[in-house]
Amino acid sequence: MKRIYLSAGILLLVANVIILARFFSGDIRLAEMQPKIKYYLTLQMEVALHGDPASIRAYLPQTGPHQTVSEEKLESSGLAYSLTSSPLNRRAVWSADDVVGHESALYQAIVEVHPQEYSLPEGIPIPKIYPTGVTRYLQPSDSIQSDDPELRTFVAGLLGTAEDRGIEATIRTLYDYVHDEIKGSSYENTLDALTTLRWGEAFCGGKSRLLVAMLRAANIPARMVGGLILTSGSKRITHAWLEAWINGVWVPFDALNDHYASHPHNYMVLYYGDHVTFARTSNINFQYQFHIKKWRTAPDESMSADRTNFLNPYVFWEAFREAHISLNLLRIVLLLPIGVLIVALCRNVIGMTTFGTFHPALMAVAFRETGLVWGIGLYVLLLALGLLFRKLMDRIDLLHTPRLLIMLVFVVAFMLVATYVSVSLGNMTAAHISLFPIAILTLTVESFFLKIVELGRNQALMLVVQTMIVATLAYAAMSSFALQSVVFVFPEVLLAVIAASLVIGRWTGMRLSEYGRFRMLWVR
Repeated sequence: MKRIYLSAGILLLVANVIILARFFSGDIRLAEMQPKIKYYLTLQMEVALHGDPASIRAYLPQTGPHQTVSEEKLESSGLAYSLTSSPLNRRAVWSADDVVGHESALYQAIVEVHPQEYSLPEGIPIPKIYPTGVTRYLQPSDSIQSDDPELRTFVAGLLGTAEDRGIEATIRTLYDYVHDEIKGSSYENTLDALTTLRWGEAFCGGKSRLLVAMLRAANIPARMVGGLILTSGSKRITHAWLEAWINGVWVPFDALNDHYASHPHNYMVLYYGDHVTFARTSNINFQYQFHIKKWRTAPDESMSADRTNFLNPYVFWEAFREAHISLNLLRIVLLLPIGVLIVALCRNVIGMTTFGTFHPALMAVAFRETGLVWGIGLYVLLLALGLLFRKLMDRIDLLHTPRLLIMLVFVVAFMLVATYVSVSLGNMTAAHISLFPIAILTLTVESFFLKIVELGRNQALMLVVQTMIVATLAYAAMSSFALQSVVFVFPEVLLAVIAASLVIGRWTGMRLSEYGRFRMLWVR
């Protein structure tokens, strides 16, 4: 027993020595270990055409000061599409002349938002003259009536008569009024600035138009910004905020959600100006939906520039990248021992039972793609349908291997149908069921059927429940972005996994579950 503990201690010591050596080599910086947040964005559009000329116009994101857009993909069936770009905006147009029936279009991209906080200088006076390209943002429009006498009189009353009021103090006064006094509406609307002032209530667009009009009335250039708040899930609602020209910089403000001089980490810009995200001809039925999936990257995507030192792990990851081997796959491989360690703890120390040792860990890998709730739901559905199919097949006297082959075809068919139905319903998350380990699911259905015959239905169901609990714990550990960063930068941490396995492998005490099973003996 002492040899086991000594071996475990040596492994931990070696791991710590290597980690310290990496730090002292200067090639590892804590800032590089922080994961970055990115978003998978999918715009799915469905349209019913009736043979007449029709078109759909939509603003699409592009790389700019506040975001980076990459890996874009545009697809459409029966619709021609084109892109037009300018320094500020990019717009796609889908069109058809004589098409009849239902057609679809798809836009996908990976978006990384660059959040930023701005410090507004105090005491700087409002300029009297602006550059030529900025003066147009002082002009009124149909929905931003900055020249209306009622609005200008109201702004003058808010600001007072002080001539030395600086630009920061002016913006703060107007912003506070719109944020505090204009109530946030509970429904989406497209109110103009003057109507918002009169009603005292508006959604994001109305509040932003009012603040833009007030700033322009105070001789501060301002413009509308349209975009999307990136939160995981599906949505149809877009968002609007504004930017003001301050000392040569466009500074963002959102009076509805109270973001003063800041661009939040999940605000994606679709266009600049007072536009609408979608425009279409009136002779079609049109539906759209945004699907967003949050994704945090490990630090391999911001590798250190100096890769000459062998202590720098990025040297090895760059070699894999050059060999066109997925670093995401390597990340999963590195995390898999962590998941199996969780399974070993649950089985050997807690006393839980599961379908095999690797099965819960592989389920955890699959849950990382589908999400925990959808993953468990689809897993339970597959077991239920698989059990029914297995009972029907039990009436045929087949050898073991051909029976497993038929079950394999059933599992593949289930995943294809589940993926198709998910995409048809607009649920892109559940569509990732196809990434489930096919062979493991096939063996699980077979094992579940045999356990019902051997142990009874209740015991077999308890085995399924415990397997899902252990898989959930493994999923929680493997989904920890802090843990992902540590393991990816310091793969020698896996030596600690071996050390823990040595200790668990010689566990001689009672399992925690046994204290509950034999509690009556303790009472006596």
